[in-house]
Amino acid sequence: MAIDENALFERLDLLFERNNFGEIERLIREISRDELTTELRFRLVSALNNQKKFPEAIKELRELEPLCETPAENARFWYSAGFAHYMNDCELTALHCFEQAAVVDPEDSAGLDIKGIIEECREYIKQDLADLNAFGKTASEAVRECFAKVDEKDRKALSDTEFTLYLGYPSGIRVPPPVQDALNFDDPLKKYSEEEKPGVKMFLRNYYGISDLASFKNFYVNDLKYNGYRVASDALAYSDRKPNFPFSQLTQEIEEMFGNCALFLNAVRDYLPKTTVLAWDISEKIGAARLAFSCDVIPDGDYFGCMGALLNAARENFSSFEEYVKSLVFGGGFFMFLAENFNIKSSIEFMENLLKMLVNSPLSEIKWG
Repeated sequence: MAIDENALFERLDLLFERNNFGEIERLIREISRDELTTELRFRLVSALNNQKKFPEAIKELRELEPLCETPAENARFWYSAGFAHYMNDCELTALHCFEQAAVVDPEDSAGLDIKGIIEECREYIKQDLADLNAFGKTASEAVRECFAKVDEKDRKALSDTEFTLYLGYPSGIRVPPPVQDALNFDDPLKKYSEEEKPGVKMFLRNYYGISDLASFKNFYVNDLKYNGYRVASDALAYSDRKPNFPFSQLTQEIEEMFGNCALFLNAVRDYLPKTTVLAWDISEKIGAARLAFSCDVIPDGDYFGCMGALLNAARENFSSFEEYVKSLVFGGGFFMFLAENFNIKSSIEFMENLLKMLVNSPLSEIKWG
């Protein structure tokens, strides 16, 4: 090789001891990609992880995986992948990686102390789940207190159209980044201006994956993040050992996903309404339909049909706004959990903000149905 490996590794070791991870990255990146050994690639991933450059670390790991041949190298790969998730507060995903490292290198020939990191990871997950359970109790009590302040007779009755718009409250007040105004609740037929529509279309594409009628229908039916009720039902059935389909059909990745989801849902199970997270699905689909209609991505007929179906789903599955708001809160958290690689901390933070918004909203003043 054109480089003196021994001298380079001595320098990298010293920089590592000094926590100078940026300099480690710089030195390794100066070397031609063709000259990078497996060891240097692992050093680069480590430097990126320690700088919290997780997307770059994952990209490097994808290139590194097929180069790993020995048990030690494969263990280092899974350890490095786990560390990237671990440092990003995705302990559940990290745990699966660390456990895989133990499988491929049971003797720990890489000297990574895999058993120790697995136990440490499990302790963090245990604390996260305890925090999630505590939030579940707090949220349930806060919603109950909020709705107890208004007598049923004093709640305002709305038309079907107005009521449907308020079912999408979180999405109704969301302002797509390219424009200045949210859709709000006074006009179900509101359209953005011709100047604004391209920006709204970009938001729809980036946020929901919607660019035309076909992709809207795919989002509505198939996007797991926005069909959380279906995922939650399957995960709880899996947890209760009464799966909706044979275990033999599950890949390892899907089984891990259901296991993660079951841990999340069981932590707040005592506070979930019977419809679990359905309200979030309804709310987000109302919001997506309104945005798609507002910039002419879907036609009138599909818009009205979608809104009518979501109204019926809410009426059939909920009996009060109190129940609906609880489902919204936990549904928002479950959405974030799925979207953020099973990050419990991010989910709790999102639910805390959502709860504050909802208990200060006009929803407690509206008559159900």
